[in-house]
Amino acid sequence: MTGNRRAALTAIVSNREIVPGTFLMAFEEPRLAAEVRPGQFLMLSIPAAHDPLLPRPFAVFNREGPRVEILYRRVGKGTGRLAGLKRGDSLRALGPLGNGFPLPAPSVASLVLAGGVGIASVHLLLLHLLKHQSVPTTLLYGARSHQEIIPLESLEAQGLRIHIATEDGLRGVKGTVAALLSTTPALWEDGAAASTEAFVCGPMAMLRAVVARLNRPGIRTHVSLESRMACGYGVCQGCAMPFKDKENPERVRYRKVCTDGPVFTADEIPWGKTEAS
Repeated sequence: MTGNRRAALTAIVSNREIVPGTFLMAFEEPRLAAEVRPGQFLMLSIPAAHDPLLPRPFAVFNREGPRVEILYRRVGKGTGRLAGLKRGDSLRALGPLGNGFPLPAPSVASLVLAGGVGIASVHLLLLHLLKHQSVPTTLLYGARSHQEIIPLESLEAQGLRIHIATEDGLRGVKGTVAALLSTTPALWEDGAAASTEAFVCGPMAMLRAVVARLNRPGIRTHVSLESRMACGYGVCQGCAMPFKDKENPERVRYRKVCTDGPVFTADEIPWGKTEAS
């Protein structure tokens, strides 16, 4: 599934900084809200803006009724412009695009791992799992600073098991998500790892480290890749990356993150040949 290539011009409902440098933007677009699946993304642009000229990809963080929410971190000129938008300002949204996370059977244990703003790509998935799974869902969530951790108390109140790691050590375990995975033995108690779906999003270095630790029998791992792209539907070729050839895994062939992904199974990716993002 590659999503719906329809653009909508909408007005921003809210755009607020929820932790230092990270913003939650909301707008109302009933079609997008009805069609989007966990793990899909939108291409967002500001009408009549020429710098930056091209749209940028953003995961859908949440949907509620006709409302769509986008979580983003202000890191450059494009996100700086987004951070300056106010209620009533116009925004163009194209999508939903890409595939989404495969949704596990209700009885399958789910382990979700997110690094930094990668939490934006798995939040909608977490809401689905908490609503439909008959077994507990666990989230391992990490960030560089305790100040960058997005509040998730509402998910915890719904039964989500949350383990946190911060590199400054001022909240949760000191270290990375990969280190947290190695030091949380309760995740594998009672045979939980015998049938587990793992869902991961974060920087490429984190993905490599986490996938290596999840490489054990009974765990099927899905990763959401972050990539630069200018169109979102396969024309610009800017998000092409090497993947294992299905007929000959020792060889690689290029696929597009936007249309073939952004979600892939971990065993499709030649981790030694991917570039850090």
